[in-house]
Amino acid sequence: GSHTIKAFATKSGLTDANITSATYNITYDGLPSVNFSPAGGSYTSDQSVTLSCSGHPSATIYYTTDGSTPTTSSSVYSSPISVTQGTTTIKAFATESGYNDSSVSQATYTIDYPNCATPTFSPASGTYTSTTTVTINCSTSGATIYYTTDGTDPTTSSPSGSDGLQITLNSNGTYTIKAFAVKSGYDDS
Repeated sequence: GSHTIKAFATKSGLTDANITSATYNITYDGLPSVNFSPAGGSYTSDQSVTLSCSGHPSATIYYTTDGSTPTTSSSVYSSPISVTQGTTTIKAFATESGYNDSSVSQATYTIDYPNCATPTFSPASGTYTSTTTVTINCSTSGATIYYTTDGTDPTTSSPSGSDGLQITLNSNGTYTIKAFAVKSGYDDS
């Protein structure tokens, strides 16, 4: 703000000095905008977002993850923010004593996991005259395959195995095998 100081000097036996004045305009520097690392964008895996205020490590950073404008009542940044599947907009600003608040900056993250590969069967479906072993494969390394042999849709409570899973089908029966694959960081097949 602007401050004007007026003063004069006096001493016994002398005439008072003229009044002099000086005006001081005090303006604080503004803090730089908050930095986001990594930058907003599209990713195929979860991200850990770090916020910082360049040159001001002691600044307090307030943020939101729901797209609303942050205030000093919002969450205080203290550790990286985990961003997972879907779209998340982080908005943030910095405060520090002796500085004007930074402007609100934002970054939007879209996390779209890749699809887990669809399981394949070997041999192919058909009619067989003896006990048959069916191998279920999934080209996504480390995926868990859930399956059923009675035609119902499998769930994560169904029997499971990994790539190369073998199921023995006895003769004199009809079987409908259904399977899907799951892996953390991937959409189900």
